[in-house]
Amino acid sequence: MRKLDIVCLHDEFFTDHGFVFNQSQLFFEREFAHGKQVVFVHYVEGSKGNYLAYHVAIRINAVEELIQKYLPAPVSYAEQSITLTQTPHNLGNIYPQRMIISDENELSEVIHSAEDFFLKSGFHWLDQMIDPVSLEQEFLHQKENFFEPFNLVESAFRSTALSRLYNAKDYPVLRQFFLEKINSQEMTPYSIASFLKFLNYLDNLDNPVSAAA
Repeated sequence: MRKLDIVCLHDEFFTDHGFVFNQSQLFFEREFAHGKQVVFVHYVEGSKGNYLAYHVAIRINAVEELIQKYLPAPVSYAEQSITLTQTPHNLGNIYPQRMIISDENELSEVIHSAEDFFLKSGFHWLDQMIDPVSLEQEFLHQKENFFEPFNLVESAFRSTALSRLYNAKDYPVLRQFFLEKINSQEMTPYSIASFLKFLNYLDNLDNPVSAAA
């Protein structure tokens, strides 16, 4: 089966929960006042079998629009960039990272299992992360373990931006942590310079609430 056919098997389920299918990007999204929730459905065909994998994600517009001015990444990436992505197995150990499909019967079971995950955990997490402070706490608690699929630089930018804009008491902690990490690892001079320039902007931000509005 084509990936589009597999993904569209979820269409009615996600539509019933307020999501819209973005056909050009092949994901489901639900917008809110300051960003959007996203569900990625990945269908992969391989020599050892086919499988489905899911990611739940949050985009906070103010964070993404701010960091894209400094983050060393293609400009075209900015409109679709995501603030945080998680996989089911990170939200509850009863859910696998990916689900193997051998035949049509297994496909039906996997679809049912995935939808059960969203009803029990996935939608709840997405609704929690609408609050930028809750999202900032996720980054704070996981600062030692960078979120998939972000690298150190992306985590540094998003963590410091979230804390400075929405929870300033954590900003000095995250600022110092990532500054030490970036300086201790073999980062490119351009990445280091970009992050230092970004920190200088955050340090001198007079009204974070206004900047995030």
